[in-house]
Amino acid sequence: MPDVKIAVIGAGSYVFGPTVLHDALLQQRLNGIELALVDVDREVVELMAGVGRRIARDTGVNAVVSAHTERTAALDGAAFVICSAARQVIKRFAMDCEIVDRLAPGHLVTEFCGVAGISYSLRQIALILEITADMKRLCPGAWLLNAANPLPRVVQAAHEDGIRTAGFCSASIGCYGLLWRIFRGATSTYPFAEGQAAWTAAMAGLNHFTWVVELRDKKTGADMLPELRRTIAAGALSGQPLCERYAKETGYLLTCGDCHVRDFLPPAPGTDARREATHGSPGERERRLRLLAAIGAGEQPWDELFAHRSWEKPVDLVAALAFGKPAEFPSLDLINRGQIPSLPRNVFVETPCSASRDGVTPQTVELPREVQGYCQRAAEVTEAIVRAGMTRQRLLLDRAVELDPTILDKQAGRAALAECMKAHADVLPRYE
Repeated sequence: MPDVKIAVIGAGSYVFGPTVLHDALLQQRLNGIELALVDVDREVVELMAGVGRRIARDTGVNAVVSAHTERTAALDGAAFVICSAARQVIKRFAMDCEIVDRLAPGHLVTEFCGVAGISYSLRQIALILEITADMKRLCPGAWLLNAANPLPRVVQAAHEDGIRTAGFCSASIGCYGLLWRIFRGATSTYPFAEGQAAWTAAMAGLNHFTWVVELRDKKTGADMLPELRRTIAAGALSGQPLCERYAKETGYLLTCGDCHVRDFLPPAPGTDARREATHGSPGERERRLRLLAAIGAGEQPWDELFAHRSWEKPVDLVAALAFGKPAEFPSLDLINRGQIPSLPRNVFVETPCSASRDGVTPQTVELPREVQGYCQRAAEVTEAIVRAGMTRQRLLLDRAVELDPTILDKQAGRAALAECMKAHADVLPRYE
């Protein structure tokens, strides 16, 4: 029997599934594990498992890789459950888009904010509560390591259902790319090695809405925040005008870029009303299936599959907790137990963390007064949505609409959300 069983729900994901295989078998070389891969698409999960078996065989890692289309067998006895699952995400997002275009034209549509964000959150909360119900029965002591969006709402619902939960999103590390552009006028891409070599940044706040609250020169230890403010005030550009605007207003730089932070702020003039959910075209899917089959059969090297890996590292937390391999996370989402004293303790917050066999230790970060109000509002929106999802009360959804700064026409927003819930009634519980 394997020493540590890891269930991976949503293992057919284009990027996340291969990343778990890479990190577990190639990077961390976790001997004595079972990777129980789960996906509703039998073809893709079988092929993904074939890739994992080949890697384990060729590298000599002692690992069992199994494939499942039902999660119960995978969850049974698991120590960790890694989840990136979303139910019919392309189809359901398109349904929300059609409703919003018809009932609230011009309204911002993303996976996080506004009517579509609330609708998506309710579906994902319903799904995660199905998973946590199975976990309480089959692996009650397991950690849920979630990377599925809308992340803070999913992880808070899981936590409130009694499951130890951590959320993984590394979007905040993109601040090093913004900083490189601001200070050096040049482009930097993941993993932003130039910026990470030059500066040490502490990022804190809420998922997709964190701020650079401390910035130091790595060589001298000098505080770089005053220089950052002067450079932005002098006209240096990051390519993210919304982030620059709030940096000038508050003195602190948002980390995740305009495409994320706009989900938590009043719409700026000229803001695009739509960000499509992109999860691969049919042609890309067929190409990926052929690649998986060739790698699993030993006919092709696996390098191409891992050329663009996920930034999220849940396997690193598994390696720390179960195998004693210490890890540092520039951002990790955990329930607030005081690591951000100025935000409510009943919401998930994002801060730097360290992990070892002894557990997970979040860094305590004082959120600057200038940004507390923005984070408080974002926390209140999440709280209202999670409360609604847990108690199935429509009144709390009305509160979420009222609180959401991206919904300008509240009456149209309420009408569109009601229509979305009606359209998705087959995957939602009944709301009173």
